[in-house]
Amino acid sequence: MKKIYNKLSIALITTATFCLLGCDTTDLGVVPSPNELSPEQASVDFFLNQIQIQVAEIHSGEEDQEEYGLSQFGMEPVRMLNGANGPTYREINDPVDYDRLWDNVYARALIDIRTMNPLALEGEFYTHIAIGQILEAYVMMTMVDFFGDVPYTEAVSGGEGILNPVVDSGASIYAALDLLLLDAISNLGRQEFALPTNDLYYGGDKSKWVKAANTLRLKLYLQSRLANEEGFGAAKSTTVINELIAGNQLILDSGDDLKFQWATSLAAPDSRHPYFAQNFDGAGPDADFYMCNYYMNLLVNQYGDADPRTRYYFYRQVGDYSGADVVTKECVTEISRPSWWAADEPYCLVPNINGFDGLWGRNFLDNDGIPPDDAFRTQFGVYPVGGPFDDDSFRNVSGSSAVNEGLIGAGISPILMSSYTNFMLAEAALTLGTTGNARTYLENGVRESIGTVMAFGATLAAGSSLIPTQTDIDDHVDDILSAYDAGSDTDKLRIIVEQYMIALWGNGIEAYNTYRRTGQPDNLTPAFFLSDPGTFIRSHWYPQVASDNNTNITQKPGPVTPVFWDTNPEGFVD
Repeated sequence: MKKIYNKLSIALITTATFCLLGCDTTDLGVVPSPNELSPEQASVDFFLNQIQIQVAEIHSGEEDQEEYGLSQFGMEPVRMLNGANGPTYREINDPVDYDRLWDNVYARALIDIRTMNPLALEGEFYTHIAIGQILEAYVMMTMVDFFGDVPYTEAVSGGEGILNPVVDSGASIYAALDLLLLDAISNLGRQEFALPTNDLYYGGDKSKWVKAANTLRLKLYLQSRLANEEGFGAAKSTTVINELIAGNQLILDSGDDLKFQWATSLAAPDSRHPYFAQNFDGAGPDADFYMCNYYMNLLVNQYGDADPRTRYYFYRQVGDYSGADVVTKECVTEISRPSWWAADEPYCLVPNINGFDGLWGRNFLDNDGIPPDDAFRTQFGVYPVGGPFDDDSFRNVSGSSAVNEGLIGAGISPILMSSYTNFMLAEAALTLGTTGNARTYLENGVRESIGTVMAFGATLAAGSSLIPTQTDIDDHVDDILSAYDAGSDTDKLRIIVEQYMIALWGNGIEAYNTYRRTGQPDNLTPAFFLSDPGTFIRSHWYPQVASDNNTNITQKPGPVTPVFWDTNPEGFVD
C-alpha cells in the first residue's frame, strides 16, 4: 500500500503537468484544484496542505469574501476594532455574515479531515492524522466558544444519509476534543511511513506539534474553569493545568509558536494576509477595520511611555489632527462628550499624552457612515498583517498605490503564541492557584510578546532611531509590574488581561473569550450613540445558512445566550 501511495502521487503530478502542457481539460474531466479530487485520486499531502490553509482562513478570513474570519468577529465587541455596524451589540453582525465561515468549517475543513484520515491510516501516515486532529480540535473548540451548541458527532455525515445533523452540547464537544488531542499526541509518537511533505506550520517538527496539542489543552481547561457540567470546573482545570505545567511541553518559546505565514502574491491566488489585502489595495481601507480609540489609547497612554509595540501595530498617516473637521471626523465639532462618557476616556480622538499624535480611529459602535478620511485613518502596521513600520514618515498608504507597502502582506495569523501561554498561566495562577507565580508569568508574557513583535518587524525598522531600546522595554515592563504590585486581586487580573489583549493584536478569538470569562478589562469605553447598546454578545448568531437549512438548528432570539463555560451572571460584561 505504501508503494501505491507513492505511485499515486507521481501519477497525479505527471497528469497535472501533461495537462498544463496541452490537455483539453474539458474532454478529460480533469479537476481544477487538488481540493476537488475524489478520495481515490487524492494524496494525504494534498489534503493536509488544504486543511492547514483552511484553518488560517477560518482564523483570519480569505480572499474576496465579505467576512474576515473568526478573529475579526472577536476583535469588534472587545474594542480592538470599533464595530462599525452598530449602534447596538445586536447589530454588529447579521446571521448571514457567518455563512462563509460555517461553510469553511463544515463543508471544507472537516470534510477534508474526515476524508484524509482513512487514507492516512491505511498508509501509516500518523503525523498527518495528528495534525488534522489538532487543527480539528482548535476549530471546533472555537466554534463552541463563538456559537455554543453546534453539530459535531453527526457533522459531515451526508454520505450516511444525515442531512440535518443534531447539535451537540458545547460541554460534550469539549470533552470529545480533549480526547482527540490526547490521541493526537499518541499518534505523534508512533512509527510511520513518512512525514508530511509540506507542514505549513512546523516544517515537520513533531515535538512542536506535541507542544501545540498540550497548549490547546491548557486553553481548553482554562476556558472551562467556571463550567459546572461534563466533569469540567475549577477542580478539574486546576489538576490538568498543573499536570501540563509539570510536563513542560507547552509553547513557552517563540520558536514553538503556532502561526500561519502568509505570502505576497496578489493573485491566483491572493496569498497575502486578508487584512492587508482588504486595506492596502483597491479603493482604500475597509470600513470594517477602523481601529478603536480605546485599544490604541490602551497602548500609548496607559503608562509613562507608549508601549514598545505601538509602531509595529499601527501606522499613522498623519502627524496631527489639524486636518480634522466636521466632514472628515464629525465628532470633533461636539461641544461636550455624551453624559455616559467619563472625562478620562478617549472620546473622538486619542489624546497626545506620550508623544503619539495622529492616531485616527473611531469610537466603539460608531456606525455614522464613512467620511472621506482614507488619508487620515490609522492603518495596520507591520505586525501581524505585514504592513509598514511607523517611522514618523506620515505617508498616505491607502488605496491601490499601497500594495507594495511594508512586508507586502506577508503577515501571520497568530493562533497560539508563547506570550499567550504565559498570560493563560498567569490567569490560572491568580484565579485557580495553579503552579507558578502569576507576576512572573505576566512579565514573561509581556517580554515574549514584545520580542516576537520586534523580531517580526525588524527588517522594516532596521536603521531607524525609533526602535525601542532595551531600556525602553525594561522601563515599560517595570511600570506594568509596579501597577500590578500595588493593586488588589481585581486590579491584578485586569492588568494580566489588558496585557494579554495587547499581545493578542490580530487574534480577536482569545480576546473575546478572555473578556467573557474574566470580565476584564472592566474599563472598556462605552458605546458611541447609545448609553445602553443592549446585552453584550455572549455568543454569536447561528449562520443564516445553518438555521435555514438544518431543521435541528433554531436561530437564537439574539446573540445573548452564554456558551456552556460562561456561567457568569447576566450583565457581567458590557
